[in-house]
Amino acid sequence: MIASGGLEALSLREVARRLGISHQAPYKHFSSRDHLLAEVIRRCLKDFADALRSSAFDEAGQPRTAEDAMRTLGFVYLDYAARHPLQYRLMFGTPWPAVAHDIGLAEDARAAFDVLRARLNAIRKRDDHTLDLDAMFVWSSIHGIASVVESEAMRHLNFSEDKAREAVLHAVRMIDRIVFEDRHA
Repeated sequence: MIASGGLEALSLREVARRLGISHQAPYKHFSSRDHLLAEVIRRCLKDFADALRSSAFDEAGQPRTAEDAMRTLGFVYLDYAARHPLQYRLMFGTPWPAVAHDIGLAEDARAAFDVLRARLNAIRKRDDHTLDLDAMFVWSSIHGIASVVESEAMRHLNFSEDKAREAVLHAVRMIDRIVFEDRHA
């Protein structure tokens, strides 16, 4: 519903109509539209965190090195944003409804961030006061790349597909420099 009509189209009555159930049936599970929206966002965050966690393992299910897991996490983040643009916008571009706290949405958001934080800590091997700051830098940088790549503005930069791909790889390499150079500090 959100994909076809935007957030404005989301209503419990319309959910019931599309499912062919009584218009009161959704209220057995969600007390309001805001509760339904918060649950949709929560599920997106859980799926996103699961995708980030999976980047610790290669295709054969073997654990990656700390460095490779960190690099792979960035590419998994970018891939998730590209393959799930609606979920990505819901997580990062939709104001959370007031009921978000009631269902633990903040904990789900922190779970994804904590994957990145743990990866960074595995490389640095020290949980100092800059870990959260560095993790936020990496997170916001990757988020920025994902947002720009998916934006309307990117389509007007006259980048060839190869140059756009090169720009993304360059940005990731710049993040790598900061992450991996700092571990020796």
